This record gives sequence, structure tokens and C-alpha cells, in this order.
Amino acid sequence: MPFPLFETIAFEQGQAQHLDYHQARYQRSLRHYYGINAEKSAVDFRQVLQLPSHCTEPLIRCRVDYNDRHIQIQYTAYQRRCFRHFLPLVVNQPLNYSLKWADRSLLQQYYAQRGDYDEVMLVQQNLITDCTIGNLVFKRQGQWFTPKSPLLAGTQRQYLLDQQRIELRDIYLHELDLFEEVRLINAMNPLD
Repeated sequence: MPFPLFETIAFEQGQAQHLDYHQARYQRSLRHYYGINAEKSAVDFRQVLQLPSHCTEPLIRCRVDYNDRHIQIQYTAYQRRCFRHFLPLVVNQPLNYSLKWADRSLLQQYYAQRGDYDEVMLVQQNLITDCTIGNLVFKRQGQWFTPKSPLLAGTQRQYLLDQQRIELRDIYLHELDLFEEVRLINAMNPLD
């Protein structure tokens, strides 16, 4: 049974992080990919995501693969990584990653080009969008900014926007030296 879409949810100290954001994106994705009636079959993550008793590590990655009728859940221990060096990679073809697709083969091809860098920074039409596994935030004079047009509007990104901890901005490739720091954020890697 194919599962074209997925969500990644962090469980920190046994507690699901930003579950309302994941639930909302899951339901939007069902509606967008399968049509308006698909949302009727949506599950409530609060009801179905129960951390197994053998998952005692402080940080657990929960992956929920899904289609319009079924979900599949996996829990694995997660160790946060530090991303310090990003390779700006100009992408000449339009990328469609507006939904969190399970098929990440194109993104993996870009990631394979990173060489000695930790991650690639995807650039389209001279604008920085994302990296292959999350959104990017850029620090300038104490303020954090995130690209206005990401490939995927991540849940961590939306949470930080709602908290007014980051601001939207077009970030051009030639402006990179205006920023003191860049960080990768996603469900498993918060800003702090």
C-alpha cells in the first residue's frame, strides 16, 4: 500500500511537539492531494500517536506515513546534528515540494552534491528557499529571518512565525554575507 505523504513529529521528554501544527498540515495535505472528501477520513494525531514504552530516550522521531485511508507510524531515537557549513546550490528547474512527499529522490540527488559541506542551501531564481531536510533561518543584527518562499512551509517555521521569533524576507544569494549566522530548523531541530 503506497503512502505518498508523511509527517515527522518530535517527542521530547515523552511529549509530542507542536502537534496542532502537524495535524493542520496533515489535513491540508489530504485535502490538497486527495480532494475535499479525504479530510473526512483524517485521524486525530492526539488519539493515535502513543509513544511506546520502550522509547525512553529524551528525543524520539515519530514518522507518520499516510494516504487518504491509512497511516503507518514508526518511532526511532533521534540525535540532533549540528549544521555549520552549507553549500549554496543553484537549482535551474522548478521544484515542487509544497507537500511533504515521501519520495525525496530529487532532494537526495541535491544532497549528494554537498561534498564536505553539512547540507545544501537550495537557490531558485537567485532566491534562497530551503535545504533538503528543513527550512533555513538567517540572523542579522539580533533578528532572525526566513525565506518568504520556502519549498515546504515547515511546522517549526510556522510555529516560530506565530511566536514572532522570525520574520519573512526574500533572501538573495548575493546577500548571504549580510548575515552573521544561518541555522537549519525542522520538526526535530528547533531554533534554540
